[in-house]
Amino acid sequence: MKTLLTLVFCTFLSLASFAQATDSTKTDSINSAYLNLYLDGGYGYQDYIKTEIPFVNYVRDRFDGDVHLLITAQGTGSGGADYTLFFLGQKTFEGKNDTLHYIANTNATSEEIRAGLVQVIKMGLLPFIAKMNAAFPVQITFTGSTNSEERQENDKWKGWVYSISSYANASLTSNYESYSISGNVSADKVTEEWKLGFSYGANYNTDVFDFGDGDIYESFNNSTYGNATIVNSLNDHWSLGGEGFYSTSTYSNYKTNIAIAPGIEYDVFPYDESTTKLLTFFYKVGPEYHHYIDSTIYNKTEELLMRQRLDVSLSLTQKWGSITVGINGSNYFHDLTKNGAGCFTSINWRIVEGLSLNGFFTLDFINDQLNIPKGDLTDEEILLQITERQTNYSFYSFFGLSYTFGSIYNNVVNPRFSGGSYSFYFSN
Repeated sequence: MKTLLTLVFCTFLSLASFAQATDSTKTDSINSAYLNLYLDGGYGYQDYIKTEIPFVNYVRDRFDGDVHLLITAQGTGSGGADYTLFFLGQKTFEGKNDTLHYIANTNATSEEIRAGLVQVIKMGLLPFIAKMNAAFPVQITFTGSTNSEERQENDKWKGWVYSISSYANASLTSNYESYSISGNVSADKVTEEWKLGFSYGANYNTDVFDFGDGDIYESFNNSTYGNATIVNSLNDHWSLGGEGFYSTSTYSNYKTNIAIAPGIEYDVFPYDESTTKLLTFFYKVGPEYHHYIDSTIYNKTEELLMRQRLDVSLSLTQKWGSITVGINGSNYFHDLTKNGAGCFTSINWRIVEGLSLNGFFTLDFINDQLNIPKGDLTDEEILLQITERQTNYSFYSFFGLSYTFGSIYNNVVNPRFSGGSYSFYFSN
């Protein structure tokens, strides 16, 4: 085995040395007179962008770019996406910045989206390329209509977007079966003044275990839910509205769970800057009606309560990366000891050239589980998480550091051995 591993290692080392020797004479993909561009965002389309825009040098670290192109996206009212492209000048272009938008509608395919992004990127790069001390083989053409009498078609849906979806899956082995089905319907409308959203869905799950000794165990986990959101934009910083929620859940012991909560939100920054910075304070308060499947640990089968919640969150997307942090707290009015609090952080930070930090954590302190059913759970209910259990906290995290060094250029796209959307792997 050691001999085989040594042979394989030597073979790959020889191939790598050969590749380095043959590539040392291939410098046609890098042109010192071209603009150095750092592409930040547009994930899923980066290979296409590099292929369709070959007249720049793509660098792998933001500190090496003449221009830092930051691409962010937000959902639109029609279910599409608003891509914001920030062209941030660096080095000799320091202080020369521009911002462009590309709107993809809800029915746009991946091909249409990536083609639209490329078109906008080309337009955004032209002012920088025009300042380069070199002649570039770039041609500008106009493909639009010159008919001034054309008018935008009236929207027969009045801005409303509807969605219907349904999913089903099955997983089978000789001693295990799993079936699930879910569905959802929604209606949404977003304007500068109003944001309206309504949805309803259901999930049904069944698992069957064969222990091999004649014993068969079946578990069921079913739920339905409905949401309603109505928000009015008061001005650049304030929003007023309300939320409604309905659910049933065998896991959470709810035969009926209804909550209505008017709310108000304040954004320290103007809302039109939300693609790069957002600092919001969101407060809501309202009644909740709980009708339980089984009697709870507080000997309740149903109750009507008042609850309040405050959420504070900060999101920043800048040249150095992005970070989102938030804290929240809530309590019931009838008993202030029935409360909850939590915090979370998500970070993607390019610390210095080649060194990046990625991480996420969420921590919740839970003292308001009024829905826990009375009585002991079976081993099967605990192991299969069929029924919600009482806990004082919930924590989840992951962190990672990565360091990349070597050539600063990242122009070439080579899809060989990628297997489409899959990758080859080896196992013993």
